[in-house]
Amino acid sequence: MITLTFAGDEAGDISFAFEKGASRYFVVAVIATPKPNELRQLLARLREEAHLPTQFEFKFNRFGSAKLRTRTLEALAHAPFESWAIVVDKTNISSAFKVMRRYEFYLFFVTELLQKIPADEREGATLILDEFGSAKQLYTELNRFMKAREIPRHFKRVQIRRSRSEPLIQVADIVAGALLRRDSVGDADAFEVLQQRVRRVYDFKG
Repeated sequence: MITLTFAGDEAGDISFAFEKGASRYFVVAVIATPKPNELRQLLARLREEAHLPTQFEFKFNRFGSAKLRTRTLEALAHAPFESWAIVVDKTNISSAFKVMRRYEFYLFFVTELLQKIPADEREGATLILDEFGSAKQLYTELNRFMKAREIPRHFKRVQIRRSRSEPLIQVADIVAGALLRRDSVGDADAFEVLQQRVRRVYDFKG
């Protein structure tokens, strides 16, 4: 049985202050790969070829040049991973979400997405999430959310890391960012390049 490594990140913000520029959409994306080191090395190779600093962080909104963005998307289109995502239209969800704390809002949709990933693929896997506030608190609260929502954990390990030090999170950011751009401004070009790596996109209806 192949053991997968999962990594997740978000795009958009959790604010409802739309008149002040808050994003209409909030996206969580999770990637899964049987070859995490190969995927990490891919980003390292892209950095080297583009003469970027070794600590350069790949983020959808910070490519810096159209050439780098195109090269990265095309490389990821053939990389060894697949992904799932959930898109939340904040103008269409219950007002109860407006009073949630930041990490509660984030973890609700993280767990909403995780439970949709087949259990057999999560079994024995590693899950890596971007540090969203305190790493210790996030780890504790993730377990609480999964227990409260009766979602079997299945993952053997859960790790909280900063995105700048974990390329797998950066890949998840690119998937989430491409979806956010598709839905917020109607530009699906980036998403279409990555679409063959996406197993399912869920539109939250709650």
